[in-house]
Amino acid sequence: MGYAGLRSTGKTTLLWQSAEHIYENHTQNIYFFDFSALIRENISIWDIKDAFEKYVVKNYLASYKEKIVLIFDEVHESPMWAKALKSLYDDFRIAFILTSGSSALLLQSTADLVTRMLIQHVFPLNFCEYIGFTHKQIPKLNSNTREQLKNILFHSENTDELFNEFQNISAELDNYINKLDNQENRIYDYIVYRNIIRFLLISSNIKIDKQIQELVRRIIYEDIPKIAEITNPINTEKILNRLAASDEINIQTLSQSIGISQEKIQESLTILEKAELLNVLYPYGGIDSKINKTKKYFFMSPSIRRAILSPFIKADTKDIYAKMLEDIIILYLKRIFGEVNFLSFSSAKGQKNPDLIIETIPKPILLEIGINKTTTKQISKSRIKYKYGIIINSKTGKVEKRNDIIIIPLKYFLLI
Repeated sequence: MGYAGLRSTGKTTLLWQSAEHIYENHTQNIYFFDFSALIRENISIWDIKDAFEKYVVKNYLASYKEKIVLIFDEVHESPMWAKALKSLYDDFRIAFILTSGSSALLLQSTADLVTRMLIQHVFPLNFCEYIGFTHKQIPKLNSNTREQLKNILFHSENTDELFNEFQNISAELDNYINKLDNQENRIYDYIVYRNIIRFLLISSNIKIDKQIQELVRRIIYEDIPKIAEITNPINTEKILNRLAASDEINIQTLSQSIGISQEKIQESLTILEKAELLNVLYPYGGIDSKINKTKKYFFMSPSIRRAILSPFIKADTKDIYAKMLEDIIILYLKRIFGEVNFLSFSSAKGQKNPDLIIETIPKPILLEIGINKTTTKQISKSRIKYKYGIIINSKTGKVEKRNDIIIIPLKYFLLI
C-alpha cells in the first residue's frame, strides 16, 4: 500500500500513525526505513532485502512465517525502487509493505507494481479538517451529515428535490459553522493560506508563502528530474508561473515565447499533474474533443497559486481570489469523484458556457463559481442539456432556487 500525494500533506505522519495502530493491534514486528536519510548512506531496497535474508530470516524470505511489517518513507529516493519493491513483495509475501512517495513516482505507469500496490491519495485539507485543527472546542460535523450533503448536491433527481433536502439539513450546517469566530475570515484564511497541513499552525502568512515557494522549487528541481528527462527545470518553472496567472494557456504561443518545443511543454504539464501540483480538466465532448482541444489547469492547493504570484500581487489577493475559489472547489470534486474523469469544462464558441460540467448520468450537472455571482445566464443559456445547475456564491448566506438552478453559499459547499 502506498500513501501518495503532494509534498507536505502529511504522508510521513500517516506512516507513523499507521505504525502505531499496527503496533497496538496486530504485531510489534515493524521495521521503518526513511530513504531521505538512507540514500545518503547508499542503502537501497535491494540492500534491505539482502539484510533481511541474512540477519532476520536467516533463510529464504519465502520461508518466514511470522507477521511482519515493512514501512518505507520517501521510497522514490531508492534507486530502481519499483523493481526492487516488486522483487521484495514477490519473495516476501508474508510481509505487509507500506510506503510513501510523491504521486509522480507511485503512480508512474509501471508493469512492476500496477497490480501489486494499492494507492491511497493524501490531499490538502478540507475545511472541516481545518476547523478541527484550529477550533478544537467545536465538535466534529457528523460524517453522516456530510455524506448526506454530498448526496443532495450531486445525486438529487431534480432541482426541487435538491432545494427541499437542503432545507432539511441547513439548520444543522448553520449550527456547526456559526460556532466559528469571524466565519468569513476563517474561510478566506483556509483557502488562501492554510489548507496544507505542514503550514497550518504557522502564524506568519509571509513565512507560509516562502515555504510554499520552496516546496514548489523542490518538486521542480529535485523530484521531477528523478522521473522525467526534463533538461531545463527553469522552463518547467516558467510554465508553472504562466499557469498561476491563467488556467488556460496556448501551448503554441508559450512555445514561441520561452523557446522550447510544444512536445516538451506538454511533457512538463503532464509531469506537473503527476506530481500533484496541478489538476487538469478536459473539454466537454467526445474523445476527439478531450484529446485535441486545449485543457484547463488548476492548482492542487490554491495556496500554491498565491505563493507563486505573491511577488506580483497585492497582499489581499483580491485579483486572484476568484481563481483560488475554482482551485479549492475542483480539489473538493477530485476528492469526491476520484481519478475517474467526471469533470470537464465547456469551450464552445459563440455561446454561454458554465465553469464546470459534472458528467453525471443521464444528464450532467452544470456548475458556476463566483465571489458574488448571482446571474444564472452561463447555465440557463448553455446549449448543454443538463439535470440542474449549481451556483456556488462566496458572499451569499442562504440557499436560493431559480427555476432549475440552485444558488448555494460557499460555506455550505466547503462542509462536504
